[in-house]
Amino acid sequence: MENKKNTKKKNIIKVLYSDRTARTLFFAIISIIIMGSLRPKKITGMHEKKYWATKISWIDYADAIVTGDSRILGGISPGTMEETLKDRCIVNYGFASNLYDTKYLDAIGKVLRKNSNQKTIILGITPHSLTDDPGITGQFLALKSLSKKDIYMHMHFASLYSFFEYMSFHDAMIGLFPNMSKSNTHKELFSDGWLAYSKKSPGKKKELKNYLKIYERCQINQDMIDNLMEYVSKWSTSDIKVYGFLVPTCKEMFEIEEQYSGFNLSKFKQTFQNSGGRWIEIDPTAYDSFDGSHLQRESAVQLSKDLALKIFEREQQE
Repeated sequence: MENKKNTKKKNIIKVLYSDRTARTLFFAIISIIIMGSLRPKKITGMHEKKYWATKISWIDYADAIVTGDSRILGGISPGTMEETLKDRCIVNYGFASNLYDTKYLDAIGKVLRKNSNQKTIILGITPHSLTDDPGITGQFLALKSLSKKDIYMHMHFASLYSFFEYMSFHDAMIGLFPNMSKSNTHKELFSDGWLAYSKKSPGKKKELKNYLKIYERCQINQDMIDNLMEYVSKWSTSDIKVYGFLVPTCKEMFEIEEQYSGFNLSKFKQTFQNSGGRWIEIDPTAYDSFDGSHLQRESAVQLSKDLALKIFEREQQE
């Protein structure tokens, strides 16, 4: 038996030495495996394509949902919130450059479990999420345009076919020598929808200039706010608790949005509460932003704890 195995191995080796096609194919496969293994891990946790395909497919899934734009996407850890708000499934339904338009609002309600007795929608409010910005499409709408085939492939085979995607020589070198990377921002994707940002050292608040440009071309859209309030009223009369809070950012960004966005926070809060919503007061500048807009990982965890505790205390009073 041992002799047969040895003979088989010798035959394979002989073929590789004598057959040019087999030899070329063998070394090509080895090269692909080596290059694939060198691909730098820019994002850890869930595979990125699987993460987005899963998140955009949630239906009848959670008891509580936290909504909003990229400040919610990176700023709220549902897992951390569940440590205080126990016995319920919470998800982060934030997307980059997201707006509170009708398509997004309709999707929010569908994520909630139909048979849940703890249905909760937590609206993370930013001035930009209430503008009709012509300069963006929004990640939510882009993901919604994916075909069922693409979503299936991303959910089940993302890791496999991403292994064979194009990789530059620069990326290969970073895979070999991680210290060559100029980026010091690390991202981790969680199955509950959170995208955690970790930055090795404080960066420039580059988002400040970007948002100044945004508010030069667009302002708060009152029609969008009125439409949002209609949904808040509809949800509140359907046994859904609706909370809202202003998503924290850095002090400079808060001042820019207060001055240039056209957002009237006190008026918004009053209208929100008149529509049946429960407003949560969160200090808008008490947390660390690594780029002038989004929260650092540790700050996101702290915000999640603070938000969950305020909701818990509110529930105890009612």
